[in-house]
Amino acid sequence: MPDDATEIHADTNLNLNDHYVAPTATNSPMPRRQIQEALAHHEAAHAVVAASYGVRCTRVRVLRVEHAAGTGWTGRTTYGGGPISAYGLAVVGAAGEHGELLYLALAGLLTPATRKAARADHDRDTSISAAASLGYTITLDGPGPADPAAGATWAEISDYSGILVSSLWPAVAALAAAIIASPTLSLTGDQAADVIAAHADLDTPP
Repeated sequence: MPDDATEIHADTNLNLNDHYVAPTATNSPMPRRQIQEALAHHEAAHAVVAASYGVRCTRVRVLRVEHAAGTGWTGRTTYGGGPISAYGLAVVGAAGEHGELLYLALAGLLTPATRKAARADHDRDTSISAAASLGYTITLDGPGPADPAAGATWAEISDYSGILVSSLWPAVAALAAAIIASPTLSLTGDQAADVIAAHADLDTPP
């Protein structure tokens, strides 16, 4: 992982996990419960990977939304703050899709249709934009900057995020289960932090 020096403070004004643009439709190939579980793993992956960088969430949730195209389900994670590099911010942004895909694979639900529904281009695009505002370049096509401190390719960031999600899977799965168990499909930051601490050793940052 590049040792880039740029740091920001993640907060609720920089939310990488807003699915309101294209929520998973209720006519998904999966039933509602599986849609909720997939999204819970998506949001849990964001929250756990953020925690591995020392950034706590303030709330993590799955919710129903009304959209121009119809009713859908989405998830949202907001953050309370903490220093994080532009690279780390992008890794957090990439984590949700990996969490959702790993859940689908382990549950035997991964198909071309569910893989397509799990795509999180909004997370990718927001991550790239946020990093660019900090002077860190993330490229989608072609090589990244020659200086690793100046940027990386999205493929490199996504690959590293996937490794983190896999290594932190017990915490991701436990947090997703706690979200689903909540009557409101929502956890406070303190509740999420307790679950994460019980299932992951985060003393050594990634």
